[in-house]
Amino acid sequence: MKIVLSLLIGYFLGSFLPAYFLVKAMAGIDVRSVGTRHAGTMNVYRTVGLWPAAVTAFYDTTKGILAVQISKMMGQSDFVALLSGYFAVIGHVFPFYLQFKGGKGAATSVGLLLFFLWNTWLKLPVQYFLSDLLVLLLLVFTFFWATRKGDVVGLFVLPALGLVLSFRRVDNLWFLWVLVGTLWTINLRNVLEEKVIKLGEASWRVLVRPSAFLLLLLGLKMEKEKFLLLVVIVFSIFLLADISRLISRRVHRFFHEELEVKIYRSEERKKISSMTLFLLGVLLSFLLFEREISFTAGCFLIFGDMTAKIVGVSFGRKRLFHKSFEGTMAAFAVNLFVAYTIFLSGLMDFFPAFLGSVVATTCEVLPLSIDDNVSVPVFSSLAMNLF
Repeated sequence: MKIVLSLLIGYFLGSFLPAYFLVKAMAGIDVRSVGTRHAGTMNVYRTVGLWPAAVTAFYDTTKGILAVQISKMMGQSDFVALLSGYFAVIGHVFPFYLQFKGGKGAATSVGLLLFFLWNTWLKLPVQYFLSDLLVLLLLVFTFFWATRKGDVVGLFVLPALGLVLSFRRVDNLWFLWVLVGTLWTINLRNVLEEKVIKLGEASWRVLVRPSAFLLLLLGLKMEKEKFLLLVVIVFSIFLLADISRLISRRVHRFFHEELEVKIYRSEERKKISSMTLFLLGVLLSFLLFEREISFTAGCFLIFGDMTAKIVGVSFGRKRLFHKSFEGTMAAFAVNLFVAYTIFLSGLMDFFPAFLGSVVATTCEVLPLSIDDNVSVPVFSSLAMNLF
């Protein structure tokens, strides 16, 4: 019964929305009917001014923390106390007296995230905290410089924060990932509403690229011979599809004109697809080098290249060879983060992984005669292998 009471207290604390009551009292309108149509701080500021917005921001940010503290005073476990805090987020988003249509829950989630970091991250040895902070700040500054969009920054930095603290093995990681997932979803919703990211044709290929990480995990866990056989089989299937598409007009017309879902890009009408070349790059890397090195190089190829495309196409302003400077710098920041997490995982020392991130970014941006789906994993693996 005490557990239910604790959760209800969290919900009711969260469901109290100063944004709604202050705007209703001062302007006689429902804050959800104007501006962004959300009961949030910025909407209050634009509608009735600074001090009501400040009151809203303070309460919305702290009510989740208040719910946690009350739950602890009731003698509840950390799990129940943190869950009570998240019920404040639920109450904010779904207030019972407003037909369950409230705010987004960002401020309450941020407050809980800061509270969590204060009680976990800052208790780590100072050298761990400072190195983590430096890498994450590099991501924040790079993506904000490149995109000028806070929501886009959050899409990249929030998962990075979760990964770093996961490798640090802090307590109550489940709660961290719940908050990260909540804020990431809010950021994604804002980005989609504003339509700030443009991916071009066959955009699904960019979005599903991280799923190739599963292939790298198999390479890390399976016996080398069995994994290479698997990649050869998959590569052969993609290569056969490419050859059929290039030599048969009927097959070519089907893939490029008749099929509604675009599998191949327009620039691939007369050449081997980047999907096939990606598999070739992975195959060569795992064939020639140790699996830890190949795994790291594959991560550069997946996440760095994906970042370069998203940022370059959507926010690129300055040209660097045939790519955008913004996309290249964002890709380097992600590659550096990959190197750091590889180091935290214990797979490799930091310096060779860092060197691999530099080589991978260089291969991605330079107009080499070799496709970067092949050059990135092979040359970055070679660089890491030398050290």
